[in-house]
Amino acid sequence: MNNVVRFSAVNTKIQSMSGKLLKTEDYKKIINLKSTSEIAAYLRDNTAYGEFFKGIDLAYIHRDELERHLKQGLINHMDKLIHYFNGNYRNFFKCFYMKYEIYDLKKAARLVQIDKSYSNLRENMVFAGKYRNMDVESIVKAKSVVEIIHALEGTVYEPFLKNLIDGNEDESLFRFEMALDRAFFSVLEGSVKKLDKQDQKAFFELYGSYIDMLNLQWIYRGKKYYNLLPEELFNYTINRGYRFNYLKIKEFCYSKNIEDFISKVKKTPYSFMFKEDESQEIFMERRINRYMYFRTKFAKRRFKQDLSVVLAYMQLIEFEIRDIISMIENVRYAMDFDETKKYLIKAI
Repeated sequence: MNNVVRFSAVNTKIQSMSGKLLKTEDYKKIINLKSTSEIAAYLRDNTAYGEFFKGIDLAYIHRDELERHLKQGLINHMDKLIHYFNGNYRNFFKCFYMKYEIYDLKKAARLVQIDKSYSNLRENMVFAGKYRNMDVESIVKAKSVVEIIHALEGTVYEPFLKNLIDGNEDESLFRFEMALDRAFFSVLEGSVKKLDKQDQKAFFELYGSYIDMLNLQWIYRGKKYYNLLPEELFNYTINRGYRFNYLKIKEFCYSKNIEDFISKVKKTPYSFMFKEDESQEIFMERRINRYMYFRTKFAKRRFKQDLSVVLAYMQLIEFEIRDIISMIENVRYAMDFDETKKYLIKAI
């Protein structure tokens, strides 16, 4: 099947769905709302998210419940798009369920290790276990990251996690998150190799930069906060970035110290990640996401007959939902308009 046939219908569908994305004016109105219930009501009455709140009493909806409905909406969007594909292409797009499953697993790990909150693990499992065999019951009963790792035995994650059971509780969360991301991109890369060459190229043009930046973020955090050895850092890095080959990533990992590492990054197109001011730690992830936001907007506008349009739209929906969740969180802390804008992926 040629790509004109493969992507014509789904790209037309995406054009229609894109018109329902939140506008800048929606963002401004949501930022100025004063409670989670007001935000939920606005989404129900004024946006395409309304279909996810039918029959729900929003007067007392809490943040976690609203977030769960939004995540279920993300699944709904993905289901609509995957319906257009079959064979290797359907398997490729199904890999993205794994990406969101990992969000659940990371959140569960943070709840048990940082918040020591065990009672609401189940309600945070929106994606986990939905599309693959997984012992969700053991995960929601976990009291530590190690117990979550044991609950994932026999899954696609096991080969990437089995070396973490070493009794090092201080680093287990960080290494757990790194290992999960590596698992996702490893599985995804195997799936990408089964696509047509044109679509393999489109994937790495879009996601290769994200892989580059994710590697840089992990190396930075591993060096600054966890004193991981260079060889261990290198073992966790992800293959097939856009600008950095095997040798360049190894060079970053073996930097003499954090200053040497940042100096090297400053000579790359990703120097914007390291502002070296008080905002560096807080906004690094937002800078990464905003960079990807503009890349995905550009990819979508080009409207090429390859998988870039579908990938871009899926990413934009994810970013939009993450922004809504950020706005809900900022209401909780009574942040003003200007302060809230700093935490958003979309520039307002």
